[in-house]
Amino acid sequence: MALLYRATRLKDRADTHVFTFVVTRSATREPDRDVTSKDFCCAHQRWAVAFSRTDASLGVYLVWRGACDGMRVYVDFTFTLLSRDHFTANEGFSGKQVRFSAGCAAQGRGRCVSLTELNAKFADGRGEFQLELSMSRVRTIYSCELRAPRLDTPPIAFAGFDWQVSATGGNKEPLTLRLVRLSGEGQRCRVRYALALGEGERRLHSGPLECVCDSEGRTPPWNPRPPSRLLHKGVRLTVELLWARAVAELAVPASGRASTCYDRDKQAWAVRCDMHSETVRLHMLYRDVHHVPRNHLRYVSWSAWLVRASPAPSEPDADELPGAPFENYYAQDNADEGLMMETSLRVEDVSRPGCAFLHPGGELRVRLEWGDTYLLFQATYHVYDDLCRLHAHQMR
Repeated sequence: MALLYRATRLKDRADTHVFTFVVTRSATREPDRDVTSKDFCCAHQRWAVAFSRTDASLGVYLVWRGACDGMRVYVDFTFTLLSRDHFTANEGFSGKQVRFSAGCAAQGRGRCVSLTELNAKFADGRGEFQLELSMSRVRTIYSCELRAPRLDTPPIAFAGFDWQVSATGGNKEPLTLRLVRLSGEGQRCRVRYALALGEGERRLHSGPLECVCDSEGRTPPWNPRPPSRLLHKGVRLTVELLWARAVAELAVPASGRASTCYDRDKQAWAVRCDMHSETVRLHMLYRDVHHVPRNHLRYVSWSAWLVRASPAPSEPDADELPGAPFENYYAQDNADEGLMMETSLRVEDVSRPGCAFLHPGGELRVRLEWGDTYLLFQATYHVYDDLCRLHAHQMR
């Protein structure tokens, strides 16, 4: 087995994610057994780590689980075996902008380490070892040929939703391209993407586009102006999908009564106002913490905004809370006391007429945008953690 043990997002420009796996002895002692981790998410794609064995060596691969025709994903990744003795003895390999596609969904090295070296330098007395995976600069690109009369793409899977680029017009009417979410009915999401039409010097590019999908899953239209004959001859459409995050918006009474919302995994959360300070605070409570499997941690991150009641044309419709994004770890055995989110809204301003954030009915509207979620093995500090502590001490 390969168990996802720890996950860290470095929040750098490359959006680096570091995953640590505990690999049990079945990877080296049971050659006929397929050893693959459970799926995990990074950059809105599903991945897994897989191992291959020969009589003398062990191989390791990064596997893309969301493969579909027309889509390719580029990743910088590094696999590192963590030495039991010293960080300078770590071994691994890396790749820059490695391409994953439907025809090549696994990338790695068939002979990563000899079994003799693995047992001598990396495995403990139980035959278990730790493998670190770093992933950064992940890019998801989909391309296909648009040709009249069919001007819609096949479904595209990304970030847990199905998408499609729909085109209208193109004859005497202006061509309109629109990204449409096909699944997740009734759930809002914010998406960032880019569209391009054509190739070479005549390529038309939308630049980065960001919006919240409407109730029907549609995004605002993009109106390129290609020559009309191109649509009959066929033109190349390229979509770069950067991210898509589920959004929940709820009315929270200023009186302190809690409101309930649900995350992408349909887990229940409660948000209530706390007026016992100079500024309004929002108390976020994980109601379904008892659903976390035993001996596991659930990591959850999110951002939050206060929505204005009647924003002026020059004002944003919502103000992001200080300290966002928020993150926390949850275990079944621990009672969740909640996480307090500070706001810049003064308590005394809430009771004044014309408060910019007070909605009819004496409610504040809170917008939540769900980020990364990981289910991690081992809910408590463990001997596995000692290795990272040892390496950190050695690097000082």
